[in-house]
Amino acid sequence: MMTNRDQVAAIATQIGSSLMPDTAQWRNRFTVESTSSAAVYTVAQRRSDAVWGCSCRGWTHYRHCKHLADILGRLSTLGEQVQADLDESALQILRSARTAYLDLDQGSTRVATPRRVAAVRHLDL
Repeated sequence: MMTNRDQVAAIATQIGSSLMPDTAQWRNRFTVESTSSAAVYTVAQRRSDAVWGCSCRGWTHYRHCKHLADILGRLSTLGEQVQADLDESALQILRSARTAYLDLDQGSTRVATPRRVAAVRHLDL
């Protein structure tokens, strides 16, 4: 039987990404390649409140970016296809991604905007 980590790694592979190790602040860390440069960014879920974020400048400065929308969109689409094969914790990741993606899709720019955005310069995703 696959562990949750193995299931999430398989999900990452299915969406054309890879799974990075969790950190003290972030879990479910997926890689995403930039379409305009050779950069590779990390899209992850914050442990404290399950909010999704990205390591790119757009998200760290403005709290929205195309990398986050891309990964969340791929995860939400995948969730409709593989639900029967996953344990509850892996399903929760897909549900969370779908909810976050629908929030982005509806034009919401408030994806966990802290009160002092200007003070946030670097996030250790």
